[in-house]
Amino acid sequence: MGAGHGSFLGLLSAPFAAVAQNLGAPIILSPYRSLHGADNRPRRLPHAGVDFGGQVGAPVLAAADGTVSRIIEWPMSCGLGVLLEHRRFKRWTAYCHLQGITVRPGQRVSRGEQIGMVGASGGAFYIPHVHLEVCTFAGISHADGDLSGTEDPLKIAEGCFDDTRAYPTDRLVLTFPVACLHGASER
Repeated sequence: MGAGHGSFLGLLSAPFAAVAQNLGAPIILSPYRSLHGADNRPRRLPHAGVDFGGQVGAPVLAAADGTVSRIIEWPMSCGLGVLLEHRRFKRWTAYCHLQGITVRPGQRVSRGEQIGMVGASGGAFYIPHVHLEVCTFAGISHADGDLSGTEDPLKIAEGCFDDTRAYPTDRLVLTFPVACLHGASER
């Protein structure tokens, strides 16, 4: 995780996700390059993003300021999702497996603003979560094993969104795409 900020409960199997979320920290079900899915079953190829567990319908938050580049509808993979462009940094963030979308293409969004709801659409295997992916080009999301043009979101993440905090503007810094209880972002 970037600069040692924030906390998370780490890799938990799906049945423990709801209990862990009650503690206030986000649950990472599957990290970048993982060979295990959000359902804790083996993957054949490395994961191109990070899966954050959540309750169906919980808010999905923009991990950084950006513009909605497109709404994703890819039933066999990403499912329903949002692609945000972070033009100044030549990066895009994809948010997949959503239950619903609260933004429209071309809309400017701020870090921490709700862009959708946690769901289990597409290839989520009935496990509610949001897949967060950092892309170096505008795509809809990468299939497992296709790491070209992707980066590990946790390397540039600074924990839970905190509306009282000023975030760096000279580089792309992400916050988690799921809400955390107050105090969970502190170590």
